Amino acid sequence: MEKIKELYDLLPYIVCVGIVLNILGNTIKMTFKVPSKYIIWILLPVSIIINFVFFGVSFESFFVAFLSFSFSVSSYDLIKYFTKIRKNE
Repeated sequence: MEKIKELYDLLPYIVCVGIVLNILGNTIKMTFKVPSKYIIWILLPVSIIINFVFFGVSFESFFVAFLSFSFSVSSYDLIKYFTKIRKNE
């Protein structure tokens, strides 16, 4: 039960860093015309660096970095496919 509570306490950090990564990914895509398949490989090290700088180098920080990166990529894909579905209707 304690492990679940610890993960629940990390949720605000995951969401905040995920939103920052989402904005950064969209900015990179629009300004530099980088294909989407390369943006994920740019965002993963950025996520790790952000978390290591603000939360220190630890496994928990690496775990939060990976989860926030996953949240960012999946939310971007979800929004992209949802807008495609709305445009087709």
